[in-house]
Amino acid sequence: MKGVVSKRFVVNTYYFYLGAAAEGLGYPVAAHKYYELAAKTPEKCTDYQTWTDSCVGFKFPDEAVGRMAGLVGAMGEEKSWLPGQGPIVNELVGMSPTAIENLLEPKPGNSPVRDKFETDDEYNARMGKMGKGLFAVAPLDTKDSHNCLTTYDHAAGEYKISRCLALVGGLPLRHRAFEGSPIRLANAITSRDIRRDIREDYYYTGSYVWNQSIKVSRDEAKALDDDLMVGIVAQDFGVLRKCRSCDSGRGPNWKDEAFVRGSLNDSWMITVRPINVQRIVVYRRLDSRVLYSFSPNKS
Repeated sequence: MKGVVSKRFVVNTYYFYLGAAAEGLGYPVAAHKYYELAAKTPEKCTDYQTWTDSCVGFKFPDEAVGRMAGLVGAMGEEKSWLPGQGPIVNELVGMSPTAIENLLEPKPGNSPVRDKFETDDEYNARMGKMGKGLFAVAPLDTKDSHNCLTTYDHAAGEYKISRCLALVGGLPLRHRAFEGSPIRLANAITSRDIRRDIREDYYYTGSYVWNQSIKVSRDEAKALDDDLMVGIVAQDFGVLRKCRSCDSGRGPNWKDEAFVRGSLNDSWMITVRPINVQRIVVYRRLDSRVLYSFSPNKS
């Protein structure tokens, strides 16, 4: 461990070696954190052009995520079920889901201040609901192999899920594209409504890796591939919305260009940070039955 730390070469290879050292010394929680850093650090070993391979044959983030998956059992309690045999997700977590995009909305119900029109029962019920936390959900994009890698083993008859980077925070968990409210622009002659196309990418800042093999037929696997949802139960969520391309970040002639084109493109990055994660679940949208559940150890 001392030999690795003394090198101070802060790229994913460095963190990966620290993780391997911690794992070998019997510190799985520390190892998991180092592997997470190896998967997520912005300084990549491939960024350095040297006479030798600075990645030392490793492929990131795959190698780090694979090691994280092997340590999940030491981080908390895992359970898995076959399709249709798991509990109903709302019953397991004890609350109704909130779509991850709705976390951007104001939450007046989370204020501990009592409204003057609330009865005792209403106030106590609201405080009890606040204590349970929030259950945020999003669809898993299995079509993008950079997000969750899903395969089907025909010989074994198994649908396999691995390398879900969206749950680590390396890739967006959720994409949204929709048409927003138009804006009115004018030139010297006339004015017109300009269509506003909005794209939102939701990043979940977590550190959990989901791997699972499910014995199902090929047709059942195909149906699952389009029907997976992930849910995060946490005490609360911090949400940061950052402009990638919007009115404040456009060039000086954006209004003239938008007037000619008739449309504007807005791009936003939304970072969702859970506070005190209580449970991660993966379930099937069709019947809301859970396939996988992970409850982290209480630190």
